[in-house]
Amino acid sequence: MTDAIEASLLSALSASEAATIADTYPWSTEQKLDHLKVIGVIKSLSADGYVVTSDLSTSFYEMTDQGQSVLDQGGSQEFLVFSAVLKAEGGSLPMGDLAGVVGKDVAKVGMANCMKEKWIKKDGANLVAQKSSIEEITDQAFLDLQTLQQKEGAMDALPGKVCCLMLMEPIFFRRAHVLDS
Repeated sequence: MTDAIEASLLSALSASEAATIADTYPWSTEQKLDHLKVIGVIKSLSADGYVVTSDLSTSFYEMTDQGQSVLDQGGSQEFLVFSAVLKAEGGSLPMGDLAGVVGKDVAKVGMANCMKEKWIKKDGANLVAQKSSIEEITDQAFLDLQTLQQKEGAMDALPGKVCCLMLMEPIFFRRAHVLDS
């Protein structure tokens, strides 16, 4: 794999009029290569004197699989649980049926968060909606993820807020290199 990365890097450098790659992070993404492996190859090439590098550092958020799942499903786990309970007959859903409706993973996380937000409550063996419509709640995690996605993970996309840590991973010191051959 490293030989293929090395060949791709050297090919890109020789094809570039200035013989540079301005930023290896977008370059590695375009090439569908693991950026950390690209950096490893660059360090080897630099140590052998084949390329000259300079470090770049940026900060941004990167979507986790869980965060992408929230966007794909159209809402956070708690939103999906609340929706399922609300849609059940009389706004009441047997707790045992919840996992079958929304999935085991969504049910586990979503029910706890939904109760914490006071969107639902336990009534015997049932979950009962505490709000009468979707419009009465705000799925802030989903809204934050949409904003971060639209702003391409910019660290200042949600000023003054702590990002949904489980749904977006902060990438604080992305190592990128400017290459000159």
